[in-house]
Amino acid sequence: MFYIGVMHYFATGEGVTLYVVSGNEDSIKEAIPEYFHRVLLILTPSDWLKAAEGDCVDEYQKYKAEVLKANLPLLWKQIEEMASGREFNLEFSMEYHFNYA
Repeated sequence: MFYIGVMHYFATGEGVTLYVVSGNEDSIKEAIPEYFHRVLLILTPSDWLKAAEGDCVDEYQKYKAEVLKANLPLLWKQIEEMASGREFNLEFSMEYHFNYA
């Protein structure tokens, strides 16, 4: 099963760090520092779409999907393509830091 894990962390006064990693659950957890596992959300592409529409288990999933969709629109388009059944051999890992100031 292919998953996409997202973790974003607010550092007071320093902006936000966003990790996005694909693969299986174990490889995602290996790629993201253990300290952040408590705020890590791992979903399939179709589950990410459901979360963005509010069709999810909790508000935390919806919030994470909104962050991903708003800040990484090109990646979000690929998530939509994967969820529609298109075959992708997409493995990625990224760390993105941005400041709201």
